[in-house]
Amino acid sequence: MSTAKFCIKHKVTTLLAVIMIAIFGLVFTTQLQMALLPNMEYPAAVVICYYNGASPSDMEELVTRPLEAAVMSVPGVDEVQSVSSDSTTQIQITYVDGTDVDIAATKLREQFDMVSLPDGAIDPVIVNMNISDMMPTAMVALMGDDLAQLQTMAEDTVVPALERVAGVASVDIYGGVDQQIAVEVDPTRAAGFGLSNAYISQFLAAENLIYPGGDMKNGSKTLTVSTDAKFQTVDDVANMILALPTGGTIRLTEVATVALETTDPDTIATMDGTNCVLLQVSKQSGANEVAVSNAVEARLAELKADNPSMQYATPYLASDYINLSVESAMQNIVLGVVLAAIVVFLFLRRWGATMTIAVSMPVCILTVFILMNVFDLTLNMMSLGGIAMGVGMIVDNSIVVLENIYRFAGEGHSRMESCVEGTKEVTTSVMAST
Repeated sequence: MSTAKFCIKHKVTTLLAVIMIAIFGLVFTTQLQMALLPNMEYPAAVVICYYNGASPSDMEELVTRPLEAAVMSVPGVDEVQSVSSDSTTQIQITYVDGTDVDIAATKLREQFDMVSLPDGAIDPVIVNMNISDMMPTAMVALMGDDLAQLQTMAEDTVVPALERVAGVASVDIYGGVDQQIAVEVDPTRAAGFGLSNAYISQFLAAENLIYPGGDMKNGSKTLTVSTDAKFQTVDDVANMILALPTGGTIRLTEVATVALETTDPDTIATMDGTNCVLLQVSKQSGANEVAVSNAVEARLAELKADNPSMQYATPYLASDYINLSVESAMQNIVLGVVLAAIVVFLFLRRWGATMTIAVSMPVCILTVFILMNVFDLTLNMMSLGGIAMGVGMIVDNSIVVLENIYRFAGEGHSRMESCVEGTKEVTTSVMAST
């Protein structure tokens, strides 16, 4: 029995199936994850390693070559390119198609653990090339007159709060400046006391430390003892006692000028022409981008309520663009369905045929939403574009089938025979064109 004949003979079953698709489709539509772009994972990774103070030739010999040898021992590696520059090595790895980049990254870390890098070199960082995860989920601009104060607020308050939001992977800071205590030694006065820059630097390092002292028994209690001699203020540094090589002591201010300064900024961020501290929020792989954006916005509102003096703006929220693109695409799909139904009615002049096409389009779209939920696909610009294109195919197929049914009816066949044979005759052609 053909599909068309089965559906005609079992009208109640067919109607119930359509109603169930409509109900489940509407339910699953509300559960679909939304994103700006689909999960596009390129089979490649970048390895970055820093060795402060090393020249490009030193980086090539001491860091790049050992890391390249480790990379080539990982299965699935197709091509390796490296760039050695001052203090930095960057290795771009291209995998064979079909390689699981997460497993490959784990194997890379295992190989890197066995590589002997020079003292002072930072452990290599592996970044998988996932386009959707590399795009920020939100950008927050902290505004104010003092960039150093904004940097401190970002590091101590805002960033920890945002990193605790479900789905947030990391928060990067741009445009801020750090504060540091600058010690400018007067060479003439220091030489008069027999002091050198190296001697003063060693004394500063020895005085600015936290040293664990072990445990101490106090009756039935065990107390942990530590020596905290870290500098807390500028005055602590300025009043540090220096032991002279010839005997006696002096204060650091007698041979040096001590002041609190701000570091030169590595990056500059502006908002409406005013310098600010910019926070870039990245989501975890697989997290709902819209939900993360909304949660970040809610957490910022909580921080603002706790600290009314905090001024911030959100120049970019992925949820705004995603909702805008989804609403626009859905409006176009609905408009396409309505216009297609009007055009079909103008040409066929039959309400029954028009309603058949008008109902088939949303039912097919809801079926797609069910399948997208089952296969864990996101509702994004690409998938919505595909659905919009699919609406046109549904209209084309419906018109072809209906026209063939009417042709059979015009030749004198019964309604049952016209529906069954008319559909059967063009089924192969419709499937091939689709």
